[in-house]
Amino acid sequence: MNKNMIKRRKLIPLCTLSMVFALLLFSPLYPVVAVDAAFSSIAITNVKPTEFSPGDTSNVVLTVKNNGGKDTRNIRLSFQGTEIISPVGPKVVNINMLNSWRSKEVELTIHVKEEAPNGVYLIPVSCLWTEYNLDRKTGEVDVTTISSELGVYFNVIGEGMINIGDVSTDPTDVRPEDMDVEITAFIENSGEAAAKDVEAKLICNSAEFKPSWSGTDRSYIGRLNSGDSKEAIFHVDVTENIDSKVYSIPLRIKYKDTSGREYEVMRELEILVDPKPEFEIVSYLTEPASISAGDTGVILHVGIRNVGSEKAESVSVRATGEAEVPFDFDVKSNYVGNLEMGEEWTAVLKFDVDKDASPKAYQQGIEIRCTGDRDLGDDNVYLFDKIIPISVSSGSAGTFSVPGFEAIFALIALFVVLFLRRKK
Repeated sequence: MNKNMIKRRKLIPLCTLSMVFALLLFSPLYPVVAVDAAFSSIAITNVKPTEFSPGDTSNVVLTVKNNGGKDTRNIRLSFQGTEIISPVGPKVVNINMLNSWRSKEVELTIHVKEEAPNGVYLIPVSCLWTEYNLDRKTGEVDVTTISSELGVYFNVIGEGMINIGDVSTDPTDVRPEDMDVEITAFIENSGEAAAKDVEAKLICNSAEFKPSWSGTDRSYIGRLNSGDSKEAIFHVDVTENIDSKVYSIPLRIKYKDTSGREYEVMRELEILVDPKPEFEIVSYLTEPASISAGDTGVILHVGIRNVGSEKAESVSVRATGEAEVPFDFDVKSNYVGNLEMGEEWTAVLKFDVDKDASPKAYQQGIEIRCTGDRDLGDDNVYLFDKIIPISVSSGSAGTFSVPGFEAIFALIALFVVLFLRRKK
């Protein structure tokens, strides 16, 4: 490459730079202006607070800003309510003046509907303002009215809160060994949002309580709005040897919110089990100890004890009639009186044994009857059915008995008498 070509290449960049410099030097100057500076723009730039719960009513602070380069006058913000969330009181906010790039805080009262589902909700805002444009050449002012549609978003967060209200039982006084006790519990929603598909299950598979029959430990309630309550009904059987005290029966409650999310909470039902007398037979014997068919005047001693949790009043012991028991009671019942807890007494009965009674053990029914402790308000009548075995032996004091033997013996004796007379 020759030297002339090298010089030409060096001259081209120098010429270009000279042309750019000349243009900058002799051309008029124009300021660099942001695009937004050519007009005014009203916007809501900040909102506090933005989170609400269903049923809330609260003041909201909104920051209104002119994001443009021109001043504005007579700004009018009109807030429109919806079914879920809406302004309370004045729904229009006026601002006299808002210069370019300036902001101002305004207040608005917002109410959220009870039972509002969780979600984000928009409040539409219609905005209207006046913009003044000064023509520097003519000195005239051009007034322009501008409108814009804005919006404010709020997040509604609420949960159902399921609790137990009043609890009642039928009968009112629950006692050991009660069957089919009806428990009524009010399930209430004390939360901020609705709960649906509410179902309660009584966890009563313990030693103290059992479901009376299939399904009686469950209750479907359905939908519970905030502040609502509905009855849940259960039926349980109370076991026999239960202590007298307050029991807490677990209750599992499942439900869904309005968005379909599932929840599960554990609550308790408190049930008072009142005291009750209870009896057991601690001893029994007969006089004579060994009885046979045809015995009369047999005395039966029955020892009883109050093993319950309260005093028993007006206690009586009675022999019950059994179809296959060959005993005829002359003294069928014995009045005992009052027995304190743990106190014992022996009742005395009297019977005859049928002449044709077969030698074996017979199951004799004994009924113990009493009332509760009236000092404790227990006027109930209680019946306790017990069984004791009474054996009839094959003979008494070595005797032997055969049905019809007496008639045969009488005939033999008659023949002997006749034979002796004829012989004489």
